[in-house]
Amino acid sequence: MITAQTSTAPSRARRGIRATAALIAAGALALAGCSGGGGQSSSGSDGELKEMTVVTFLPLESFSFTPEMFAYSGGYFEKNGLDVDLQPVQGTAAAIQSLVGGATTITRASTVDVFPAMESGQPITAVGTMAYRSNLRVVSTTEDPIVDPSDMSGKTIGMGSIGGTSEKMLNLALDEAGVDQDSVTRQAVPVTAATLEVVRQKQLAGYIVSLDTSLAIEQQNDDAVIEQVGLVDQPDIQTWITTKSNLDNPERVEEIELFLTAIKEATQFVIDDAENDFDNVLQIMRDSGDWNFPALQDDAVARAALAEYVTGTWVDPDGSVSLLENDMDAWTDTYEVYTKAGFVEGGQDPLQWITNDYLPAG
Repeated sequence: MITAQTSTAPSRARRGIRATAALIAAGALALAGCSGGGGQSSSGSDGELKEMTVVTFLPLESFSFTPEMFAYSGGYFEKNGLDVDLQPVQGTAAAIQSLVGGATTITRASTVDVFPAMESGQPITAVGTMAYRSNLRVVSTTEDPIVDPSDMSGKTIGMGSIGGTSEKMLNLALDEAGVDQDSVTRQAVPVTAATLEVVRQKQLAGYIVSLDTSLAIEQQNDDAVIEQVGLVDQPDIQTWITTKSNLDNPERVEEIELFLTAIKEATQFVIDDAENDFDNVLQIMRDSGDWNFPALQDDAVARAALAEYVTGTWVDPDGSVSLLENDMDAWTDTYEVYTKAGFVEGGQDPLQWITNDYLPAG
């Protein structure tokens, strides 16, 4: 498990490295004629930073968390006056509990997990959108490929945990394709490249993995078949959430606004660095020494993963809302789909649980 954190009083050398990275990033954007956001540092003349703990629902070992990791290593948190401690926990339920319990000021989670909590009365408010879709993939083999939900009928599909996001997205995909959910057996398995051998032995027909893992498996195994199988088409919004008590606290509000500004600036830089094949992003993340996971060190996987995130995950596919902005129509539509699927009871107004009031301007 990776925990990235700045100390209570970061060394001047360490802070200088990150400040330089942020300046390099800003310079690159300026040369490209782009803007990474207009956040201003709130640190005082003595350089004191506001301490802030942010929980992530999984260890920081995936490009899914690039916005947090790059904001940290690229100096965007410090540029905006924050000393951020990124603390991973195991799963969205733990992240939400950390938020409600006051251990973190802000976190992000999928609507499949957030909507039930909101509907049950948890004091949670969505303040920004980080991802407009999931990036799950199904791994199978050329001997018995899974390319459509109907191909899973009567077979056993592996996933990281039973009852989690992967299974919920699978159920939605099966429903949309008219495939009986009960016709597909689910089995908890390690969602790693090693599980492909279990598929080859026909103990599984396939298994659901993250984008990073799927790219590595596809690159290393000629017989691997990687398909979306309808999973990406299902509504799954990953939203930044905080508590109502935080939004009633001016000091917490300031932290949230500065954090979202840093995330937007960092994400915009990654998006703009696509024209450089993400050379600057990868150099800053690797040289920082803050992160160490296989996909980061593999050029082909890293570039392919980032390309997927900047073209269809962190940006609204319809182009109707700006970076981090909540799409209110998509939010209500997602609630309706989950109601029909039985994920939530329905009958409430989901717009009561979401706001764009704390996002950076522009």
